[in-house]
Amino acid sequence: MSRVVTAEDLRARLGQELDTLKAANDVLYVSKRGRLAGVLIDVDRYADILERLEFLEDSLAALQARDEVDRAVPWSEVRGS
Repeated sequence: MSRVVTAEDLRARLGQELDTLKAANDVLYVSKRGRLAGVLIDVDRYADILERLEFLEDSLAALQARDEVDRAVPWSEVRGS
């Protein structure tokens, strides 16, 4: 469940909110002057997101490399024989 809290309220109860994030695997959106200013998530969830992102970036790089090989021109065509 995602929640929104003001920066002022968060300052007053940061420890409690961090405990809640950990226990509930929650997301906390922080607003400042009526606009969203940040997002807090548990460090384990953050690490999981980074791991997934790295996997996706590696997968994309592998697919792009495979495309480049498919577009390569054989040497026999380059030298004209």
